[in-house]
Amino acid sequence: MKKLSLFLFSILMLSFCIPAEAQLRYGFRFGGSFAKAHLDDAPGISLKNGSGFSGGLMLEWQMEKNGFAPDIAVLYTRYNSREVSAEASPVSFGRNFIEVPLHLKYKFFLSKTKNLVAPMVYTGPSLMFRLDHKDATPLSTKAFQPGWDLGIGIDIINFIQLTAGYRFGLGNAVKESTPAGMKLHTDGWNVAANIIFDF
Repeated sequence: MKKLSLFLFSILMLSFCIPAEAQLRYGFRFGGSFAKAHLDDAPGISLKNGSGFSGGLMLEWQMEKNGFAPDIAVLYTRYNSREVSAEASPVSFGRNFIEVPLHLKYKFFLSKTKNLVAPMVYTGPSLMFRLDHKDATPLSTKAFQPGWDLGIGIDIINFIQLTAGYRFGLGNAVKESTPAGMKLHTDGWNVAANIIFDF
């Protein structure tokens, strides 16, 4: 937790150090999520993953002289996963989140196509805060579930961004009260479209 706090503090300080020529932009992000949660050391229990969706607001700081573009978003995310056991039918758990991804993007500006299209890569932490008050299954999950995103995308006419990536769940997402040794990792694929405007 200390390392995560230090990282977030560094990101915050970086945002204050952005040079004056950086362009602050705002926009909207809409996308789909494909849960890949998996359990370790959980005999008799498995997971059934499905598709979900996300959407919300974002800010981007585009560096004018290079391709770096840090961004932050606040999203509503539905993470669709169910617990399956031999004794009962599938039961949903902890599916509704507020997600805050903090990404560092790099756009590969090509001289002849800079204003038309630019490939990009991105990485950064993804912080998920569960909105469900109680789980409907014995698999009780934590309210805060951090992860790390890694992906690729394309910026079209400096207005639309299409991205695809993978979220690696960090740490154990189940509470300590859950049977000892059980571990849940909230991994997943995601695709998104960002529509960005200048202030």
